[in-house]
Amino acid sequence: MSLDAIDAVNWSAIPNPTGFEYDDPERVADALRRLTMSTTANETGDAASLLAGSGFVCGHACMVFPAAYAATPILLDLVEHGQRPRVKDAAVGLVFDALCYSPLAYNNRVDTPYGTDVPLCCAIARHIRGRQAVLLAHGRYARKLLAEAELHWQLTIEETEFEPDGTLTAIAALEGTPFPLSTEAELHVPPFTQPAEPVHIEALTADSSGAACIHLNQAPSRIVPGSTLYAAECGLREH
Repeated sequence: MSLDAIDAVNWSAIPNPTGFEYDDPERVADALRRLTMSTTANETGDAASLLAGSGFVCGHACMVFPAAYAATPILLDLVEHGQRPRVKDAAVGLVFDALCYSPLAYNNRVDTPYGTDVPLCCAIARHIRGRQAVLLAHGRYARKLLAEAELHWQLTIEETEFEPDGTLTAIAALEGTPFPLSTEAELHVPPFTQPAEPVHIEALTADSSGAACIHLNQAPSRIVPGSTLYAAECGLREH
């Protein structure tokens, strides 16, 4: 399954921010294949080392690359379907690094099926949240990964009500954990052709299902259902 997923990615279309050959996303694809097919501790370690020192992350610099967005679901497939504990553990560790490391300037955003220019850390976190049951069952370190991903929240607007003073009350779906208030956020409005703009979330209430109500001061008039909000600090993360 993972090999098919690797082959389905157009790795040559993914940016290589450094321009160095060893950070080529095609090398990430090769390392993922090696990890998937590894059968010994040495093979697993060698493949994981390739991913930790090339175009996936750079461990010694605590840097993550755009290819990590495409590679993360493949690594999570290995956690879910892999047969060897060492491979599963290596995959969890690599995804944890990808989530926590910082991207290079001007390479901190990715295009996704649910919006363009999404902060890289938030896009990776959404992949992780989608495997909640798998990670909860895998062990303490995997649960720590899931808890870290929950901090990279996303709000999707479902209904809006503008007040005469320009403020906005909105019903939204919250992914991740509720956050401290008041909070700076960035707003993405469909069809996601314009740059994100800053907004200030003054109030948030949310239940355990993720149903939320938010209040924004000075909300832009173009906000509509389907708009998304991410933490402003995530959009500013750069190495």
